[in-house]
Amino acid sequence: MTTLGMVEDVERILYRDEIDSFNVYPLDEKIELLKIDGRNSRYTGNFAYLAAEYYARMPERDALDLLNKTLKIELEQNSLTNIGAAVAQPYLPTQQGEPENWEEIMQSATNEQNFIEKRIQEIDASPNRDSIILKALEEGVEGTERKRTQTDQIVTYVEADGTGVSGVPRELSNQGKNGGPAKTFETKIGLMFNQSFDSEGLPLLDNDRIYRETNSTQYMGTIEKVAKFTIQLIVFAIMYGINCANQIVFLSDGALWLENLRVRLFPKSIGIVDLFHAREHLHKLVYSLRFHRKRTREQFYDECSHLLDLGDIDSLVAHISQKTTDSNKDEIDKQLRYFKDNKEKMRYGLFRAAGLFIGSGVVESACKTIVENRLNGSGMRWTKNNAANVIALRCAIYSGRYNSAAA
Repeated sequence: MTTLGMVEDVERILYRDEIDSFNVYPLDEKIELLKIDGRNSRYTGNFAYLAAEYYARMPERDALDLLNKTLKIELEQNSLTNIGAAVAQPYLPTQQGEPENWEEIMQSATNEQNFIEKRIQEIDASPNRDSIILKALEEGVEGTERKRTQTDQIVTYVEADGTGVSGVPRELSNQGKNGGPAKTFETKIGLMFNQSFDSEGLPLLDNDRIYRETNSTQYMGTIEKVAKFTIQLIVFAIMYGINCANQIVFLSDGALWLENLRVRLFPKSIGIVDLFHAREHLHKLVYSLRFHRKRTREQFYDECSHLLDLGDIDSLVAHISQKTTDSNKDEIDKQLRYFKDNKEKMRYGLFRAAGLFIGSGVVESACKTIVENRLNGSGMRWTKNNAANVIALRCAIYSGRYNSAAA
């Protein structure tokens, strides 16, 4: 089967090795038919990659219908799944053990004082600190239009998150979060992208907004648990040049497993808790306080939100603590622990003034685009292997790595 349709009535000479019981079709090798389970299939590389892309982008029935309409080729659903699995193999995150020299590589990355951290320290020590931060919040970040200068320094961002996929019952745990059988299994997405700065340490801007090098974004995804995901993320980061960064930033929602991962893999990185998750925590906390009037509560939230935007966590904690009572103090203190524990990763005013991104929207979008839009359709149930294959294909497609020449 080819991208031009079916090719029939072609003579294929068979050579058989009787000693090793091995058959060879030289023509199959010459036209590079896709191998499925170690054997040549009926599918040419270009056709297989086209079919696998359809499989990755849309529900199977839609993919089969499109192949039939465009190429007049009819396939069974399990054939399409097998093609997708075979094509996905080179794109699956490595299952090998961690690289022997990864710690040395990460130690050599950004070995000297990181230029962003240095700039943050300079702003923090400046007598004009507060005005610099307020200006960044109200008027935008100081920087250089990218069309007028060149990139001299690179900040590489690493983000990771997990999201659920509806699974087939036989592969799911009998003990879900709510006490009954689980309905989903977790997938994890990791990504990297670059941000450029000029020789003075100022971020490059695009129409006065800090610019993300969109073509630099690379994705990886897995169905593995944290331990294996950690190893896969190491290999992924090294493969796509983490050691070439002048500064590493790790953006997350503040989950403990992600912070542990950051400390282990990227010990010299700047950790940032996503501002929007921090606001969600703040909103929940303030609304658990007792206010007799809605207007008073909303005004209090605005005051707290402003302190959060400034990154003044000490003042935020003190301001909220004044509103506690004997009956809710323990609960409020428990919720405040989130801000106290992440204080250094919530220096939002300084981060903004230095020109950094402070939101994890890229990985949030990736979870939706790569996983949810394809795998969580109405009535869908996935085996873990099939989900892993689709995620690998979609990561390759959205990273710009998907290439039929690799067939």
